[in-house]
Amino acid sequence: MKRPLPAYGKALALFVMLSCCVLPSVCHAQAPAEVRPAINLHHTSWTARDGAPALVQSMAQTTDGWLWLAAPTGLYRFDGVQFEQFVPSNEPLLTRNLSLVNAFADGVLWIGYRTGGAARLQHGRIRNYGEIDGLPRRAVWGLEQDGNGRMWAATPLGMYYLDHERWLPAGSAWNLPAMTYKTLMRDRLGILWAQGDAGVYFLKPGATRFERADADSGTGVLFNLAHDSVVSWNAVHGRFRQVAGHPQDAQSGLWHQMGDPTSLLFDRRGALWVGLQEGVEYRTGHGIFRSTPTQGMSGRYVGAVFEDKEDNIWVSTAGGIDRFGRRRLTRVEVPVMGSAILADDQGGAWIGGYHISDGDGGESTVTPLWPANRQGWSSMLTSFTRTSDGVLWGSTHRALRRLQGSDQRDVALPPEVAGPVVPRVLADHDGSLLVGLRQQGLYRYQPVAGSWAKIANPCDIALMDRADGAGLWLACFDGRVVHADGASWRSYGPSEGLSIGLVMALYLHGQHVWVGGDNGLALRIGERFHLLRGAHGETFDGISGIVELANGELWLNAATGLFRITGAELARFQQDPDYAVQYQRLDQLDGLEGMAPRMEPSPSLVLGTDGRLWVLRSSGVFRLDPAEQLPPAPALPVIIKTMGVPGVAAPPLPAARFVPGTSALQIDYTLPALAMPERLRFRYRLNDGDWQEVGNRRSAYLSNLGAGDHRFQVAASDYNGHWPAGATAVQFTILPAVTETWWFRTLCTATLLAAACLAYRWHVIRLRRQMATRLRERVNERERIARELHDTLLQSVQGLILHVHAATMALPAKDSTRQQLETALLQADHVVDEGRDRIRGLRGEDAGKANFPDAVLAAATRLRPHDAPPVQLSLVGTPRRLDPTMHEEALAIVTEAIANAYRHAGAGRIEVELQYGARELRCTVRDDGGGIAADVLRDGGRQHHWGMRGMTERADRIKARLVLRSGEGSGTEWQLVLPATLAYTR
Repeated sequence: MKRPLPAYGKALALFVMLSCCVLPSVCHAQAPAEVRPAINLHHTSWTARDGAPALVQSMAQTTDGWLWLAAPTGLYRFDGVQFEQFVPSNEPLLTRNLSLVNAFADGVLWIGYRTGGAARLQHGRIRNYGEIDGLPRRAVWGLEQDGNGRMWAATPLGMYYLDHERWLPAGSAWNLPAMTYKTLMRDRLGILWAQGDAGVYFLKPGATRFERADADSGTGVLFNLAHDSVVSWNAVHGRFRQVAGHPQDAQSGLWHQMGDPTSLLFDRRGALWVGLQEGVEYRTGHGIFRSTPTQGMSGRYVGAVFEDKEDNIWVSTAGGIDRFGRRRLTRVEVPVMGSAILADDQGGAWIGGYHISDGDGGESTVTPLWPANRQGWSSMLTSFTRTSDGVLWGSTHRALRRLQGSDQRDVALPPEVAGPVVPRVLADHDGSLLVGLRQQGLYRYQPVAGSWAKIANPCDIALMDRADGAGLWLACFDGRVVHADGASWRSYGPSEGLSIGLVMALYLHGQHVWVGGDNGLALRIGERFHLLRGAHGETFDGISGIVELANGELWLNAATGLFRITGAELARFQQDPDYAVQYQRLDQLDGLEGMAPRMEPSPSLVLGTDGRLWVLRSSGVFRLDPAEQLPPAPALPVIIKTMGVPGVAAPPLPAARFVPGTSALQIDYTLPALAMPERLRFRYRLNDGDWQEVGNRRSAYLSNLGAGDHRFQVAASDYNGHWPAGATAVQFTILPAVTETWWFRTLCTATLLAAACLAYRWHVIRLRRQMATRLRERVNERERIARELHDTLLQSVQGLILHVHAATMALPAKDSTRQQLETALLQADHVVDEGRDRIRGLRGEDAGKANFPDAVLAAATRLRPHDAPPVQLSLVGTPRRLDPTMHEEALAIVTEAIANAYRHAGAGRIEVELQYGARELRCTVRDDGGGIAADVLRDGGRQHHWGMRGMTERADRIKARLVLRSGEGSGTEWQLVLPATLAYTR
């Protein structure tokens, strides 16, 4: 944990920095600093152009992942991507000139002010403590909890503790002298340490009095090292003193000749970071390393050094913020000459003209293989191999080079070889060398005899490899590979599935034959090669290095990075060559720089005997432990920063509500991840819809939102691209406009229903009027016909009867002719009576005089033959008076149905059922007669008979529904249905 220097130390450092700016000659007159190697860690810097504050005095990381920065210009926080000045939601800071920040396990951030006072920040709300709360108007240099959870403050006027929201001075009752205190620290045992001008004091958990450390600790800062050792920095004498723990725990070798540091930090690995006026030093057991603005630091004068939860080291300078982080790949500084590489037996490797080995402390040692006076192509090696006797062989321009200790000599190529030739060399089992010569073929060299023999010329050889399971394989410059099959050569090209352009890598592992090149990677399965494809369209272009591990993992050195494919994915590919494998890509974020070499076919990826990989890139040499997996991002939930309409966003509130008419929202979110925030991927969804992946974008833009309750969810992947099971959710409500409220919609619905009802009633009234008009016209027409019949036919018949009656009276009473005429006159009277009845019917004089059931019975009685059964009438519901028109038409239809039953059905039983319903009148006539023939049903009645057609026409006229059910031998049923609005009178 970083501890700030005392106030006068910082002032002195700041004075020196300003003096160098104002009086450069002062700095120029100082002795030059010792030249140190640069810090070999992944380094990133941020300056004012990136939004980073300058002259940060203190840093801390809260449990939610935020990195907090206390600067003279205010309080800042950083999520790994963006710096933002923080403004509390309830009240402002007492001053923007801050002295320190310190984070605690409960998520609280404590803040110290340079002008006096402190503050507690939690959930975006701040509680300020000033002079009115008991703190003096002097700078607060330390804020820490003791083992009992009590908060303490270190000030130039003494120690203070917080008791029921009030700060009280710690006097003699706590055994603390009144003096300036500068540093507070709680160690892993819960002991609170306080360092002041007169020495170091400590308070054990549960104790009520401080004790003074015996050592002459001096002034400065305190650190808790391994095995619970506690050391104090004596700024006056420029040295560390141990005040607790075992003496052997002190790594005093790191503590000498540090000059005048401005800030100090022991990291979790025990290394010491020293902030200086010109940069930062990194002191380990392997040496002392230094970075300054010349090596890319954001500025001079280091004000604070801090280690976050992901083991990154943060350094604040006068110009910005710097981050030093450990990455999976470590760069090895090698002046590479040539592209040849081969692993040795001790975890090292031969690369070009150098041998690289690990020293006792883990650092790399680079040793040249020959004097540096070699020049030209003769110093460029293109391949390495070792024979069974341990001799190292290399190939160079027009020669082989034998290297065994100090014995180094070149072996000339066969005399028949002419022109510029770059050979490839491969050791065979018998101790001989297989040498591939460009455009010359394959040769065998016997080192003992010094003889050459040409084997074959299968192609223009680019690469060679052999394995016990796969045999000898050659890669050719024309894109083919050939396999030594006994005395013959088996060639594989596009017709066998191999089409990857220029072959840059050939790798054999057991039975596997891998071929990589410009256009991807192919594996031989059976007697064909199959192209390996990756998910999301990855083609693995530009491969010049391939390694398959014993656990089945495949590593590829390609143009766009270093790829890792698991054995399980490769197994799926071998079962289904069309399967796109999942993969992991390492790039500059993992410490890898440059691209895979592509100028000359040569292996650029080699597995060392220690299990680590040697990686050649265009920018240099790197080492990687494939067993070391990328740590996932901190297991923290995504933080919703702001939410609101675009341009007017504010921190989210529980169950936020937005004004009516809001249709678009912008939601800003983040996940503080300080190691590799670029690797994070975000996705979100609204109201349980589909997830929308947005990459590294940290804002969601929602549009076309409707009124009501909404639920927004957002999740972030880890550094490996894996998605968590859960997500951060926020609920919000968009208030409805007047036109979107339930009561408005209900009112509209009711209005529509009322309008529909009125329209229906109007339609019914219109229909009734239309029918009444039509019926009135019919009645008028019938009355006209009745008058015509009465005035013409009946009058004529009546006159005829009178004439015949007069003639009859002239005949004798016993005359047979007279008797016949009297009989005819009697029949004529019946005809006249029947005519008068018809006229009365046409005029409607009897309509409505009897109720409908009685009228039906009367009609049935009139129609019943003397030997036929009477009609059985049944009523359902309360009989109601019918509209005269409906009465007449319905009666005519029912009467016709009864007549048909009597005349044609031969029925033994005829039933009439009248149902008076609230919504309709239903009249049913059924019999058990012989039914109606199928052709009659199909034609709608008998030829030249109009009864059934007339019934249908009457039903259509009164908007009624007439249904006929009948079949030969199964009886007949007529059903007439009239709407109640038309059938009944009001």
